[in-house]
Amino acid sequence: MKKGLKTSIFLLAVIILAGCSQIRETETTVDIVGTQVARLLAASATAIVNQPIPTDTVAPADTAEVVEPTQTASITPTATASPTSTQSPDDPAATLGTPAWTQDFSGTSSSWDFDYTQALFETSNGYLNMTARANPNWHSWYVTSPKLQNAYVEALIDMPTCAGSDRFGLAVRASSDGQEFYYLGITCDGRWGFFRMEEDVEIQEIVGYQTSEQLTDGMNNPHRVGIWMKGTNFTFYINGKEVGTATDDDLTGEGYTGFIIAYANTNGYTVRVDELKYWNVP
Repeated sequence: MKKGLKTSIFLLAVIILAGCSQIRETETTVDIVGTQVARLLAASATAIVNQPIPTDTVAPADTAEVVEPTQTASITPTATASPTSTQSPDDPAATLGTPAWTQDFSGTSSSWDFDYTQALFETSNGYLNMTARANPNWHSWYVTSPKLQNAYVEALIDMPTCAGSDRFGLAVRASSDGQEFYYLGITCDGRWGFFRMEEDVEIQEIVGYQTSEQLTDGMNNPHRVGIWMKGTNFTFYINGKEVGTATDDDLTGEGYTGFIIAYANTNGYTVRVDELKYWNVP
């Protein structure tokens, strides 16, 4: 595919939630459970001139050795790997109390389910399973309700099959057409960054990918990844501990929430989302 080629596919689905068996509410939130507006946009990363495709932290000569996940990677997290076992006193999940909204993907299907050439979104076994496939560095994302402006948003995830720069993102403040949003990116080799998706699939770097002791290489253990957003200020948390901050004034209104995924090393790279929550912030 030539560098100048820009390809995008946009899907808009309006889903009336009858039973809402996959959404557990702690407050009555009519806008969230009444009508769900869902969007998926996929586009080739080769068209993104400013796309900060993360570089593996290992030397280029060693990248071939980590393309396939090792046999020691376990899909089932161990008890010692629990992200809540050493809760920080500054953990937003602890200080903010009961979440305003929680989705635990406990059903056998949900409105998130979507099968596309480049990606699969499927609810099963208590997870939203997202799989990147077909073309490497092709970003696929899905944004939907809740529609938030100032909030703390957190997802509990693990990556049982990944390597190197395979990456996932927690997306917030997505525009009504699904073409603009912020996302907290997480790579398989234990780095995070913060980016803004713009129209025509242009990705702007706000905070470049960097390592954090809160992230484990391989990411097969569960991690809580969260964004505290208020106005133009953003704070990022991994397992309840602050890892960085940023300021940006492009997307200041409320917007949809969701996920973005792309693989660099592992065709069939999968991210499992156990829970998605948000809290209102003071």
